[in-house]
Amino acid sequence: MAILLPYRTDPRLLFQVMEYAKGRGIDRSLLEARLGGGEPLRETLNALEQLGLIERDASEIRLTEAGRRLAYATDALERQRELARVVLSYPPYGGVIERALREGLSVIDGPWVERVWQVEMRLGQPRNRVEEARTFFFKLAEEAGLGIFRRGVRGQPSRLVLAPDLEERLRVLRPLLSGGGAEPEPAPREPAAVSGVTTVSSELASAPVPERTIAAPAGAAVTITVSVDLTAWELEKIEAFLRLLGVVPTRRERMA
Repeated sequence: MAILLPYRTDPRLLFQVMEYAKGRGIDRSLLEARLGGGEPLRETLNALEQLGLIERDASEIRLTEAGRRLAYATDALERQRELARVVLSYPPYGGVIERALREGLSVIDGPWVERVWQVEMRLGQPRNRVEEARTFFFKLAEEAGLGIFRRGVRGQPSRLVLAPDLEERLRVLRPLLSGGGAEPEPAPREPAAVSGVTTVSSELASAPVPERTIAAPAGAAVTITVSVDLTAWELEKIEAFLRLLGVVPTRRERMA
């Protein structure tokens, strides 16, 4: 079944519904009493569900994790960033923006977006709704700071003027889009190796490191390499360990 893109709604309505759904969610009948029923609310709920911002059953609407991040954003910049994550994570929207960057475009207009959706992505949008679907996409992208929406006048098509720093913003946001927008995991820390020359932070960084020679029978060469993960050790424990190896001098040796 062909996907039906969000249309006949507005970003303002999306935020209103999410505001009411904070906490434990909201009953559908109560939401209708506050915002009115009919097509606007129906299409707003469809859009929120398609974008992964709500989950619902016959009577109750609840925010998803992505919806909570957006609804509880503490300032305008955080809300814009979270909305950008939502837009870019939705394949019909994120795919269009990624395609525009690959082609080096600074403006994307309605016919170009329709060609990407209908021909390349094969979304199969009904002709009577694709124009409104484009308009909603442009408005939402503008709210997310990804560009500026220009409504078509005097024969010109509606279009989105892409933000000048869009490529850099996508580079920063891309790691947050994998796995449904999960935060990137920190890179694993390599275990510290102790062998002959050792670098230690804080006071140990400035301590002199004397050469040590291990006595061995004539004609024999002895090489010792010790590999230890020091990442979870206290500074005092590291210092005592290095003294044991003879890499850091004892107090008696420093006073001599």
